[in-house]
Order: sequence, then structure tokens, then C-alpha cells
Amino acid sequence: MTNQATNADSGFRNHRIEFVREDEPGVTPDNPDWELFSDTLETALQWDADAQIEAQRGLGDYTIQNHFTGAEDHSVSIEYHLQRFFVDSGGDPLDPTGDAILRADDGNVKNTHTIVDRAEYDDAHTYVVARGCYPNLDDVSGDPGSALPIVVSLDYEAKRVRMFKAEQPTGEVLTVRSTSSDDTSQTLTLESQGSYAQDEVELDGTSEVTTTEEFSSLDAFELDEACEGDVMIEDGDGNELVRLLGAESYDGAQGDLGVPALGDGSHGDTLNESYERFIDDEITKGSTQLAAEVRSASFSVSNDYGKEPVMGGTEQAIHVGEQDAEFSATVAGNFEHHENLVDHLTANEFDLTWEFDGGTVTFKDAVLTGPGDVGPEAGDVISTMDNTFEPKTVELDAN
Repeated sequence: MTNQATNADSGFRNHRIEFVREDEPGVTPDNPDWELFSDTLETALQWDADAQIEAQRGLGDYTIQNHFTGAEDHSVSIEYHLQRFFVDSGGDPLDPTGDAILRADDGNVKNTHTIVDRAEYDDAHTYVVARGCYPNLDDVSGDPGSALPIVVSLDYEAKRVRMFKAEQPTGEVLTVRSTSSDDTSQTLTLESQGSYAQDEVELDGTSEVTTTEEFSSLDAFELDEACEGDVMIEDGDGNELVRLLGAESYDGAQGDLGVPALGDGSHGDTLNESYERFIDDEITKGSTQLAAEVRSASFSVSNDYGKEPVMGGTEQAIHVGEQDAEFSATVAGNFEHHENLVDHLTANEFDLTWEFDGGTVTFKDAVLTGPGDVGPEAGDVISTMDNTFEPKTVELDAN
């Protein structure tokens, strides 16, 4: 007997993680043109879920009667090596981080995202599908001591996230059925990898409906409407390949929609663009260099989302709040202590400009909110300071 997991999740498993900008929050566009975050990922899509389960006890009960799920709280995150600048030459979001930094005329974020993480292991694939993802830029970090590209950390508040596991078919027609006789008007779209096989099946309650196409793989399976019962996709021998849970499995809440179909859309192409590296960047304060020595730099943009449960379902309402931007740098140089203290105590405002390979990020009217520890210690060859700046706004200009 061994306690070693034979099918453990692994960082060596193949993942394909794509995003698409939504037409409206939580609604994946038809025929989506997916994009990659980067050719090199630091993490898979990391998902934190809370069904806010509560135990029911009545008067005089010391044991639990029931458990009930409440409004779901979902967040996802991803880290990757930056290849594209945040906006294009027209000022529109290019890298997905652009959607976290820019605001629309009405004050909302520019776009929300649908994200799909596909992973392969032998004859089974897993899919994490996150819809209605509101972005925060958790961190863009540069370190001249590292030869690797700049790493981006994106955090999202999400309306709904689900994970599916699909055993792969072996070149056969498939059958589809529901566990509820009420499911007779929904259409399930099935697609193979590469979309060489596509089929649409109209549900007929608990009766089996057979596809006209033969499938050697499953890459997408999407319902046009949520169902009351669980929808099962089975192979020719009656083995269950995929199950989409319905409202009956979620205490009456909305059932699963599945993995978005490609239709006439496209998967993300390899970016094949140069990575952004920090070692050849430049950061200026006003018209001069930020410091004689810049040991590291980073910035973040939070949109302070508010999440509230609302009647009618388990999805929470997500509202865009204030924007908080922060720029940090570890610096050293002659008289840096003196200059930092003067800037901090007088709330001196200045523009900080970080010149990337693909463009510039300008932190407008920034003040030094945290000068860090001031004064060297005995034995210090170089005394460094960890500075924190707060700008009023952030401007992006592509080269």
C-alpha cells in the first residue's frame, strides 16, 4: 500500500489558459476570439471559492439538522511573463492588465473577462471556467538582479466559476440526457479539439439523444440555457464522460452552462513577441532619474470592488469602486535620505515615468507616502530605502 497520489495535480501538466473580453459582465461572446495571457505562465488559473455554507440548528438542537449554501464568493488569479504593453497605439487595452488600469467614460472598468483553463492528463481533461471576471492589477514587478522577464500578477473578482472533468471519447457518437423531464428546450453544443467535429443536441428530458457526429475528443460543451436536472454526456457504452450539474444539485440555484463553444471564433495564437525586461528600463522623477540606483520597482492598481448578495440566485453583484494605484521602488544614492524626507514631509507632487520597451507608464502627481526606514545601520555598505508613492492617476502611452 502506498500513500502517493497516482494522479496528483502537477506543475508539469499541460495547460491552455485563454481569456476573452465580454460583451457584458458574465456573458461570454458568441464565436469568441480567445487570447493568451502570455507564451510563458508562472501559474495556472488559481481559484478561491466559498459557497458560504451555514449549518441549521433549531431550538433545543445540539446537533446539525441541515447544511445550506448561500451566495457564492469567487476570485481567481494568474501570473505570467509580460510580452505586450498594457495598451495599443490607439490607447485601447492590449494586454489584459490594461482593463484593470483604464476606466470607461461611465467610471466602470473597460472590460470584464471570461477565462478558461484547460488541463490534460492522460484520457481526461479538466476545465476551469470563470465568467464575469473583474480585473485588479495585483503587481507588476521588476528586479535588475533577475535576468527573467517582468512578471504580472492579475487578480479577479468573479461572478461565477465552475470546474469540469471530461473523460475523452474514442471516436464514436455520444448520447446526451438530463435527470429531469422538464429539460426539453435547451440546446447543448459539443465540440472536439480543433473543432473538426461540432454538433448541437436538443435535450429531450430523461430520454437519450444521440449526436450525428463522431467525437474523438471533447474541447467544449455548452448549454444555451441552464437546466433543472443534471445533464450527462455519455459514450456509446453508456459510460459517463461529463456531467453538468443542474439547479436541483445546487438547491435551486442556476445550473452549469459548461465550457464555452468556439463556433466560428478562434483559439489564442502564440504571441511570439519579445518579453518585457526590467534591466533595460528607465524610471524618472520629473525630468531626472528616480535615484542613482534603482534596486527594484513595482506597481499595482486596485479597483476596490464591492460584492453583495442579491435576491434571485447565488451570484453576487459586483460594483466597481474607487481606484487605488501604488508605485514602489527600492533606491539608493547620495543624499537620497534627505530628498526623500523633504518630499514626504512637504507632500511634494511630481510625475513618475516608467519607460518599458513597449511604452511608458506615467504616475501623475505622485506623492511619497512612505519613505521607508531612513538612516544607515552599522556595517551597511549601501543604505537603501523602500519608497512607496501614491499617484492621482495612471497614464499609459504605447510606443
